[in-house]
Amino acid sequence: MPLGVRVEVALLALLSLALVVAPWLELSWLILTHLEAWAAVSFAWSVWLLARNHPAGWFVGLLGVSLYGLLFWQVKLYGEVGLQAFYFLTSLQAIWIWRRAREPLADDSSARAERPVGRIPRFWLLLSALVGLVAFAALRWLLLDRAGASPTWDALTTVLSVVAHLYLMGRFVESWYLWIAVDTIYVPLYASRELYVTAGLYAVFWVLALRGLLHFRQLYREGGAPSACDPATEVVVG
Repeated sequence: MPLGVRVEVALLALLSLALVVAPWLELSWLILTHLEAWAAVSFAWSVWLLARNHPAGWFVGLLGVSLYGLLFWQVKLYGEVGLQAFYFLTSLQAIWIWRRAREPLADDSSARAERPVGRIPRFWLLLSALVGLVAFAALRWLLLDRAGASPTWDALTTVLSVVAHLYLMGRFVESWYLWIAVDTIYVPLYASRELYVTAGLYAVFWVLALRGLLHFRQLYREGGAPSACDPATEVVVG
């Protein structure tokens, strides 16, 4: 394992330990529940694994989205609750897509390569933009009617996250551009609901999304996505 990756794992492990322990300390300056702590830890590992093009990120993410669904319900970010439900269902599909057989490997007719990294076709890019605008308007109206918190930003981040998630399911480079934009909005949004740890976590996600973008662009230039599960095809992020 490259030194840079070892450092990332060590730092993420220390951050995870600190988050899990923090609620037990009952620090007066830190508003953090056990639910938010475990949600943040599982989501952090999920994003890190996906940024490294590792399918295990989807499995870890199933726990993260479940916990965050409960958390966002408590703070009345209803758009985010629906988004977590969407994440859960589509993550199951993403596991199949990322591991789906594409073409037989040359040296073994029974083995098949994983879906390669690609770019979103222009038609689907324009269609998703159009559908996204309509969905944003409809969701904002619904959140206003439900008296949700920050309906405009909640609707915008929900729609952008859905599109980014679908792009990532297809292993498209463009997914990371959207995740960078979404994470930029999420930091102040979560801070406004006193979810300070989650806000800080999404600042970390911003960096991971940038690394994911660089990694996917590299894989696209190289013409494929080697398996992150195969020690012989170790991929270095960035």
